[in-house]
Amino acid sequence: MLRSITIFFFVFGILTAQAQPFAIGTRTITFNDASRSRDIACTIHYPAEVAGNNTPTMMGEFPVLVHGHGFVMGVDAYTNLRDGFVPRGYILVLPSTEGGLSPDHAAFGLDLAFLVGAMQAEGADAGSPFYQHVAPATAIMGHSMGGGASYLAAANNADIQALVNFASAETDPSAITAAAQVLVPTLTFAATEDCVTPAATNQSPMYAAVPVACKAFVNVVGGGHCYFGANSFTCSFGEITCGPDLTINREEQHAVMNDFAGLWLDHFLKDDASALNAFLDSTLLSTRVIAEHTCLTTVVAEQEEATLSVWPVPADDLLRLEGVPNGAGIMVYNTQGQRVAFRPLTTNVLDVSGLPNGAYFIQTSVGTSRSVQRFAVMRR
Repeated sequence: MLRSITIFFFVFGILTAQAQPFAIGTRTITFNDASRSRDIACTIHYPAEVAGNNTPTMMGEFPVLVHGHGFVMGVDAYTNLRDGFVPRGYILVLPSTEGGLSPDHAAFGLDLAFLVGAMQAEGADAGSPFYQHVAPATAIMGHSMGGGASYLAAANNADIQALVNFASAETDPSAITAAAQVLVPTLTFAATEDCVTPAATNQSPMYAAVPVACKAFVNVVGGGHCYFGANSFTCSFGEITCGPDLTINREEQHAVMNDFAGLWLDHFLKDDASALNAFLDSTLLSTRVIAEHTCLTTVVAEQEEATLSVWPVPADDLLRLEGVPNGAGIMVYNTQGQRVAFRPLTTNVLDVSGLPNGAYFIQTSVGTSRSVQRFAVMRR
């Protein structure tokens, strides 16, 4: 009887501990890619029994996030990712390769791709501190240069379950070209005030090229390029030269990242069915972002059909709306998340003759209720 009670409280203690935010452990491991005779030094943050360096990994299996750093940015520039995702049950792998002034983008992409298999091997190695702690689910991530490299790593990569990147920069070889070979659900973050890697020439064409059925583009309103990471002198120095007009602070941008990326990862890496619906709802309701996606659910499809429809598509000079609630506000955005000028003739007819040919989004809102539809302007 006493033994049964002891076992009960032992198991209860484990379950209770796992229900709480995990402590953060940290290790440094250098992997070797024998096929390239290349060492890949990494800092790894993981759910731990107690916080600290080289502490035991918490009981359980955890999905892996492999994240590529920005140009001349160290792994310590991403403490926000460590603090945002490890406590909720993810292993974060941060390679430090290609940190110099002349980075090899192709090599960095290969590093990110290699680490996917390397961490799975750690989970199967009885001599590894991650033995039996690595779930068979991985996302590749990256910021700026590392975001571009994440597309290189994800191209034709069947060993990952998701791709998430922040203010991705075009690379050599081209991340835009590589995006057309991505096989997994992709979440692309941009920021409306990013003057280092503007969405129009970087994230937007990458997002457009991704061919998968479920992808999303989240543009953080008032956010900047460097706010996707923790404070970094090298990033801030580069950003200040182009003078962004930031209207939110770093912590607010981190909150957007954690909320949206967390739901995306919970769905695709942890099989949380409700997380995707919550994500899609947030793309419509949140005032913190301007977002679009191609991920369809019954709930969203019915919501959009019932609230707003537009025609003709493509439009020429006039766009007609149906299902606009009384007193609704109407806003039009381009694919870079910028609000554009138009002339409302009535609540049901918009004059879009002043808009250039291209794709747009129209949003109607009453209080916290919103509806979004795509449309296009096309003139011969």
